Amino acid sequence: MERREIDTPEAWNRIVGELPLSSSLQSWGWGEVKRTSGWKPVRLALFDGGEPVAAAQLMTRHLAGPLRLAYAPRGPALAEAGLLPRVAEQLARAARGALYLQLEPPLALEEPYDVPAFAGLQPAATIQPEYSILVDLEAGEEAVLARMKSKTRYNIRLSARKGVTARIVRPGEGDAEEAFEAFLALFTETNRRAKLLQHARSYYETVFRAMEQPGGAAFISLAEYQGQPLAAGLFVAFAGRVDYLYGGSSREHKNVMAPYAMHWTAMRWGMKHGYRVYDLWGVPRVLTPESHAYGIYRFKEGFGGRRVRFPGYVRPLSPLFGPVQTALRWRKNWVNWRTRGTPRDVL
Repeated sequence: MERREIDTPEAWNRIVGELPLSSSLQSWGWGEVKRTSGWKPVRLALFDGGEPVAAAQLMTRHLAGPLRLAYAPRGPALAEAGLLPRVAEQLARAARGALYLQLEPPLALEEPYDVPAFAGLQPAATIQPEYSILVDLEAGEEAVLARMKSKTRYNIRLSARKGVTARIVRPGEGDAEEAFEAFLALFTETNRRAKLLQHARSYYETVFRAMEQPGGAAFISLAEYQGQPLAAGLFVAFAGRVDYLYGGSSREHKNVMAPYAMHWTAMRWGMKHGYRVYDLWGVPRVLTPESHAYGIYRFKEGFGGRRVRFPGYVRPLSPLFGPVQTALRWRKNWVNWRTRGTPRDVL
């Protein structure tokens, strides 16, 4: 394999977007988003016989002093899964000096969710949500509605009858600032109720701006009732998928079912623009009513998608890998306890 660093958004997104196994988190824009929280992206494309067969937006970040990690969020993008060991070998060379290399390839494993073994890689907990629900958009509106649970279908139609209106707002449009403010207020309100942490305002502003990029799009789906914003989501679209990254809703006027209108409007936008998959982005690993996010799962499963698993792998690059991994897990447990009173992860 030949490894090349790609330094323009157009060229990078063309390579990543055309690989069969890909993700918006491997797009150029996502690297710019992560710069705001201290990550440095390096975009490496791998060629075999002159054709691109893999690409990894490799993020590096210092943990303490000279200690750093290397990570490909929902990546690398691949022509096919069997290439992962060879690609990991190339990326390990590029990440030399890091404690370890973490990969989360976009394999979307279906039940029974068994994680495939790859030479030179160890299964690991993921940084991105490990499980999600994917809705197939290719069959069109009627088929998508037919696959939904009857209650979800009913609530979508009820929201319209109650007078909820929903619209799509892209960056640069006249009402983009107003829509972003409404999204951020609802998102912050929801996180406060659920005792969840969130990034600074500038992070979400960068998502909205930077993910509007060559070969991709960002938008807010905003649902309102009598002029009042009740539900909003920040979405990104890339490589055939619409991804629901962040969202929130108000507890006011719950009976008008605004979140259903918000999602259905985003799905319809995706179908209109030729996207194949709607990723609801994050459901619990363990499906029990006691789970902090079980209600989220019940809501999302109603849209009729399939639950999939995105596996994680690590390749240790230093003898310090084990102790550092343990320390990072302890730190995450402490943050969870301080925030929600439990060491368990949300998902």
